[in-house]
Amino acid sequence: MDPITHCPKCGKQRVPVVTLSGRTDLQCISCDDPAVKWAESPLIAPEIVAEPVSHSAGMRS
Repeated sequence: MDPITHCPKCGKQRVPVVTLSGRTDLQCISCDDPAVKWAESPLIAPEIVAEPVSHSAGMRS
Protein backbone atom coordinates (compact mmCIF):
# COMPACT_ATOMS: atom_id res chain seq x y z
CA MET A 1 0.00 0.00 0.00
CA ASP A 2 1.12 3.48 -0.80
CA PRO A 3 1.09 5.62 2.39
CA ILE A 4 0.25 8.72 0.34
CA THR A 5 -2.95 7.42 -1.24
CA HIS A 6 -3.97 4.97 1.49
CA CYS A 7 -4.82 5.69 5.12
CA PRO A 8 -2.05 4.66 7.53
CA LYS A 9 -4.65 3.69 10.17
CA CYS A 10 -7.16 1.57 8.23
CA GLY A 11 -5.57 1.10 4.79
CA LYS A 12 -8.57 2.43 2.84
CA GLN A 13 -8.01 4.75 -0.09
CA ARG A 14 -7.86 8.48 0.60
CA VAL A 15 -9.90 10.92 -1.46
CA PRO A 16 -9.12 14.56 -2.34
CA VAL A 17 -11.21 17.10 -0.42
CA VAL A 18 -11.13 20.89 -0.31
CA THR A 19 -10.31 22.19 3.17
CA LEU A 20 -11.66 25.37 4.80
CA SER A 21 -8.49 27.19 3.77
CA GLY A 22 -9.18 26.34 0.12
CA ARG A 23 -6.37 23.80 -0.23
CA THR A 24 -6.93 20.29 -1.53
CA ASP A 25 -6.00 17.59 0.94
CA LEU A 26 -6.24 13.79 0.92
CA GLN A 27 -8.51 12.37 3.62
CA CYS A 28 -9.63 8.88 4.49
CA ILE A 29 -13.33 8.32 3.84
CA SER A 30 -13.60 6.31 7.07
CA CYS A 31 -11.16 7.79 9.58
CA ASP A 32 -11.47 11.48 8.62
CA ASP A 33 -15.29 11.54 8.37
CA PRO A 34 -16.53 14.28 10.78
CA ALA A 35 -19.50 12.17 11.86
CA VAL A 36 -17.21 9.26 12.74
CA LYS A 37 -14.86 11.55 14.67
CA TRP A 38 -17.78 13.00 16.63
CA ALA A 39 -19.22 9.57 17.38
CA GLU A 40 -15.86 8.26 18.61
CA SER A 41 -15.00 11.35 20.65
CA PRO A 42 -14.99 11.13 24.44
CA LEU A 43 -17.42 14.05 24.65
CA ILE A 44 -21.01 13.17 25.37
CA ALA A 45 -24.20 15.19 25.23
CA PRO A 46 -25.09 16.92 28.47
CA GLU A 47 -27.68 15.20 30.60
CA ILE A 48 -31.02 16.98 30.55
CA VAL A 49 -32.63 17.19 33.95
CA ALA A 50 -36.26 18.25 34.20
CA GLU A 51 -36.97 21.07 36.62
CA PRO A 52 -39.65 20.47 39.24
CA VAL A 53 -43.01 21.98 38.35
CA SER A 54 -44.37 24.50 40.81
CA HIS A 55 -48.14 24.23 41.18
CA SER A 56 -48.46 27.66 42.78
CA ALA A 57 -47.06 29.50 39.75
CA GLY A 58 -49.80 31.12 37.68
CA MET A 59 -52.65 30.33 40.08
CA ARG A 60 -55.09 33.02 41.13
CA SER A 61 -56.06 33.52 44.77
